[in-house]
Amino acid sequence: MYIITTMIKRILIILFTAVMLVSCDETSKEKLDCETTFRSGELSEKEYNVLINKGTELPFTGDLLNVKDEGVYVCRICSTPLFKSEDKFNSGTGWPSFDDAIVENIKLLKDGSRIEVVCAKCGGHMGHVFYGERFTDKETRYCINSVSLNFINKFTNENYTNK
Repeated sequence: MYIITTMIKRILIILFTAVMLVSCDETSKEKLDCETTFRSGELSEKEYNVLINKGTELPFTGDLLNVKDEGVYVCRICSTPLFKSEDKFNSGTGWPSFDDAIVENIKLLKDGSRIEVVCAKCGGHMGHVFYGERFTDKETRYCINSVSLNFINKFTNENYTNK
């Protein structure tokens, strides 16, 4: 009887472990990938605070706020293209603003009364999206943290990193 009980306990432990591994959601995997990027020295403490901990950089302090060159803005963690330069505009709010995104590469998540913008590939926090503010005809403003992005110049293909 003792042997059967011990075997059943072992089987239950194995099943429980398997269920836990299978049920691990993508968000946990994405956060793990982001944390690995941070530990490997690719993210500064400030970038980690915004991208992983969903913080916000101070207004008017971001390196990409006044970039007006043609190109594409990519995720700081995984380099997924997120925004095109032709969709960027000066909202006067202190953060890079875009009235459109490369929608297949972002996810929108409910964040209290706001809508959070994250990279669809790695889950890095970009900022928030707001509607109906009348800044542009599209009435959409993706309010994005500079430290969440890198900029790749269309003509030189140079990667402007936030360092």
